[in-house]
Amino acid sequence: MRRIIRRIDLWSVLKLSLVLYACVYAAVLGALAAVWGLAYSTGTVHKLQTFLSDVGLDNFRFYGDQMFKACAAVGAVLVLAGTLLTVLATALVNLISEITGGIRVIVIEEDPVAPRLRRGPAPHVPDGRPAPVAPPVDRVIG
Repeated sequence: MRRIIRRIDLWSVLKLSLVLYACVYAAVLGALAAVWGLAYSTGTVHKLQTFLSDVGLDNFRFYGDQMFKACAAVGAVLVLAGTLLTVLATALVNLISEITGGIRVIVIEEDPVAPRLRRGPAPHVPDGRPAPVAPPVDRVIG
C-alpha cells in the first residue's frame, strides 16, 4: 500500500516537541543536581576552589544555588528555542512538500498470525524466501 504524506500538522509538532524538550530539560537538570551533590559531598568542589585560588583567582567560590538557577533559566530558554526551531523546520518541510509532491511511504499490512512450530528445515522457493506453510487441518472423528 502506498501512502503520501503531504502535510504535517504544526500544532501536533508543537505539542510533541514541547513535551520532548521539557523531558530532556528535566533529565538534564536532575543529572546536574546529582553531579553537583556528589561533587560537593566528596569535597571536589572545595578542592577545585582551593586550586583556583592557588593559581591566582583570589576568593573564587562556586555558588551552587545561583549556578543551578542560571542553568534552569538557560535550559528553559533552550526548550522554547528548540520547540520554535522544530516548528519552523516542519513548516519548511510542508512548503517543500507542496512543491515536490510530498513524501511517499510504502506501508505493508500484515495480519497478526501466531507463530507455528515447524518440524525439520524450512522449505525454500526458488527466489530464496521461505515457502508459506499451510495451516494444519483439523479432523473430526465421529
